Amino acid sequence: MVSRKLPPSECRKIVEPQSFRFSTTEEVAPLSAGIGSQERALAALAFGLDIRQPRFHVVVVGAPGTGRTFCARAVAKRIAASRPTPDDILLLPNPHRPSEPTVLSLPPGEGRPFVEAMEELHEKLVDALRGATEGERFKQARGKIQRRVNAEERRLEEQLKSAARELGLDLVRGEDEVQITSIEDAANAPDGEALLAIAGSIEEFEMRLATVQDEADVELRGVVKQLLSDGVKACFQPVRARFEGRNDISAFLADVETVVSKEFRLLVDEARGEEGGATLPRGVVVPTLLTEHTPDSGAPVVDVPYPTLTALFGRTHAPPDSGFPPEPGFAVAGALHEAAGGFLILPAGALLKNEALYEQLKACLLAGKFIVPEHNPSYFRGTAEELLFPPIPIDVKVVLVTNPQLYQDLHDADPEFSQLFKVQARFETTISLDQALLTYPAFLAGFAHDRGLPPITADGVTALLFHGGRLAESQTKVSAQVGLIAEVATEAGYRAQRRGRKVVDGPEVNEALEAARRRGSHFRDHVHELLSDGTIRIDVTGRRVGQVNAISVLSDGPQTFGRPCRVTAVVYPGREGPVNIAREVEMSGPLHSKGVLVLTGFLAARFAQHRPLSFGASLVFEQTYEPIEGDSASSSELYALLSALSGVPIRQELAVTGSIDQQGSIQPVGGINEKIEAFFDLCAAKGLTGEQGVLIPSANRDALMLRGDVVTAIEAGRFHVFEVSSVEEGIEIITGVPAGVADADGRYPEGTVFHAADQRLERFHQAIADTPKGATSADPRRMLRER
Repeated sequence: MVSRKLPPSECRKIVEPQSFRFSTTEEVAPLSAGIGSQERALAALAFGLDIRQPRFHVVVVGAPGTGRTFCARAVAKRIAASRPTPDDILLLPNPHRPSEPTVLSLPPGEGRPFVEAMEELHEKLVDALRGATEGERFKQARGKIQRRVNAEERRLEEQLKSAARELGLDLVRGEDEVQITSIEDAANAPDGEALLAIAGSIEEFEMRLATVQDEADVELRGVVKQLLSDGVKACFQPVRARFEGRNDISAFLADVETVVSKEFRLLVDEARGEEGGATLPRGVVVPTLLTEHTPDSGAPVVDVPYPTLTALFGRTHAPPDSGFPPEPGFAVAGALHEAAGGFLILPAGALLKNEALYEQLKACLLAGKFIVPEHNPSYFRGTAEELLFPPIPIDVKVVLVTNPQLYQDLHDADPEFSQLFKVQARFETTISLDQALLTYPAFLAGFAHDRGLPPITADGVTALLFHGGRLAESQTKVSAQVGLIAEVATEAGYRAQRRGRKVVDGPEVNEALEAARRRGSHFRDHVHELLSDGTIRIDVTGRRVGQVNAISVLSDGPQTFGRPCRVTAVVYPGREGPVNIAREVEMSGPLHSKGVLVLTGFLAARFAQHRPLSFGASLVFEQTYEPIEGDSASSSELYALLSALSGVPIRQELAVTGSIDQQGSIQPVGGINEKIEAFFDLCAAKGLTGEQGVLIPSANRDALMLRGDVVTAIEAGRFHVFEVSSVEEGIEIITGVPAGVADADGRYPEGTVFHAADQRLERFHQAIADTPKGATSADPRRMLRER
């Protein structure tokens, strides 16, 4: 491929609004079953969610904003709609081990009626307890017993008085004591012996009276117990009839009736006939409804965006002053309970922030049942013993959403991860433009409707498609990170609503993009100011030997921007080859260091076939103070080296980007649009001459999605973009001198850059050969270390 100047039509790709068959997205059907352009991921999701085998959980891999969670939720809901609705889960009071409730599964929709029936039963039992000491039957029995006691008391009192009269004494019973007086007309006055006798009679009277009262109390408690027994049976009978045929419920009711009867007998015995204060704890009768479902609603789909220990595993609680059994509602279901029989969607990043949480989830999935996190005190707050969730079986499909790097880290570091998550659904970061013409409008239609934003016009959609192309760095693809597109649509919709407009059009989308760029461009603007005023020196006119303009990419949070850099090279006789000064001072990353080492391979292939390379060189990015990474400037460094070796000056109105291989091919780089625009902005600030431009790899031509003002300048001939595929093509453009092609003897023709470089290298070789033994040329690397 021969280098050429790109026409404006090849510097960006614009979709015309007329290519759409709608005026606004209000006329477009929104997405409902995931992003159709992610066919491979959707097929993997459908398989992973549909297969009913243990440990076939799904990991959804993709960059944020690619619709990975949206699609996982949509596919899960579609499959869940055809699945049977899971049972309601209840925790029943356990009379044998109150701290360990038992599990009861009821058909969907029947859990709450059963709990309400048991609530009603508890109220009736409380009424029965109250009625046993307040009802008419109790009052009649108590009156009958009291009358019998009163009659016996009168009989015993009459016997006592009769015995006293025989001794000439008169008795008067008070509330607290018996008073003894002499009868005035008695024939004989009572003596001491008579008094002793009557005292004994009084003591016997009181003992017999107490016995009569105790017997009456026992009889009355027996009556109360019988009344309670009859009342308990009467309360349980309709409940038994209602749930007849359910053996598990019948067995539970039998246990509860036994416990209630025993509890009531204890209450009667402890009360000692006192009324009030006796009650029946609700936890003896009423179960806890852990999960409930609407009949025929399908399987549940539970999405937990911020997983925590209690969010996933639930919690149990009981007031500090309560005993066992716990009150109904002591247990609150977690997402694992609520998703039983269905799907649980979790973000891996948030999950792994708490390693113990991830390990606990794995333990439950591997065991196939609910395991209580033992280190969490909120699961057992009882006064007498620990209160625990029972080991409920787990039938849930977990969908773990993660990014590619975290997925790789989990796969490499955790063998159990691959045992559990056997199905990978990977979402692409880009989609083809043809697919986007369908996907973007449908996505934006649903998004605008859900967020209450105005519909977007056709030219608004084309502006968002252009933005998607810039994010993807492609004229044939756009970004699949629709979340980033949604951010722009949100801001554009806000601006339209503030102006009272009913639609969002292209200018508002572009205004939103520019506003977002301006908000995050403090660092960029500061760097551009330093470049424009010459604080950071970049020449955009003239020619210089061993100096070339490169362009790097800097990041400031989510914002990335290009930054022109001045690369210089100095050569001298030596044997060490190119010295990467940034590497020597530990400012160079491994990829950049690799790119510099590749230069030696290229130079050896071109100039060391008949003699060894005998030169040293120092390469540096002038006035850069941040670490350097990547090999996109390797072509710039090579051009500076060739210029320094040949003495041929380089045009400073041009900037260069692209990496090279050892054969001299120019390879594609990232951030191509930001790089071109950064050099254009610098040239515009210093004055466009019509000679300025950027050399890019031919393989990056498809990535060009330049700003409108840059394309306008290209169209007017005030700025240029050249595509090159080899070092030879590039060196000819930036020097204006042919690179040169070696003949059969490996010699380059005079008047070429390679010939001049080859001659310089020959002189260096002779200088090294003439150097006396023991003498060495200056080694910049050693000098740097010494300094």
